[in-house]
Amino acid sequence: MQLVEFETTAHQHTIRVPDTIPDGARLRVLLLLNDTPSETLPDKKAHQARYHDLDDLFGAWSAEDYERIQGIVTEQRKIDHELWT
Repeated sequence: MQLVEFETTAHQHTIRVPDTIPDGARLRVLLLLNDTPSETLPDKKAHQARYHDLDDLFGAWSAEDYERIQGIVTEQRKIDHELWT
């Protein structure tokens, strides 16, 4: 696999690749959109439905439970510098 980086602008949903790319080459394309007007982006909220059919299967933590569990997680996430240096 070879990486070729270039910048271009799409015109009518088409981009031109450099002439160094052979015709018929398989490409993997990553688009980085800069300063895209918000009206052209899809409305995420229009497609996000909230479902409550599984609410009874899950509970909620009390503030004490959260603090206790967060303390355990924080302790486990500490990096042992002696081990990794």
